[in-house]
Amino acid sequence: MVYARRHIAVLTIVLLSACSNDGGNSQIYNGDNKAVTATVFEEKNSIQCGSSGLSTEQSQQTLITGGVDVIQSNCAYNNLMAVTSVCGADTSEILVHKIPKQNMVDAEKLGFTNTEEINNDYSIYECS
Repeated sequence: MVYARRHIAVLTIVLLSACSNDGGNSQIYNGDNKAVTATVFEEKNSIQCGSSGLSTEQSQQTLITGGVDVIQSNCAYNNLMAVTSVCGADTSEILVHKIPKQNMVDAEKLGFTNTEEINNDYSIYECS
């Protein structure tokens, strides 16, 4: 009888462990999982000695209005763009947004570009 109880207890533990195992292919979206997120950008359209261009909020709103969820937004410099210091010239500033990967096509339709197009070569700075 004791022997049977042990087997039942062990069997119960094994079955409960199998039920709680989340070993499937489901991916829980937490915003940090690179497999389910992508990064897009658009030009800030700022001018040296002039307009500061778009704000992160304005850029975010374009995505949100277009049905794209925005996880995180940052100001950045496009490191692949050479800029001459001259008043009235463009800057290399871009606005970078982390979005769910499934929204990539929608973001591109809105004029945003995958950061892979610039080899993810950008430097984030604190927006002012």
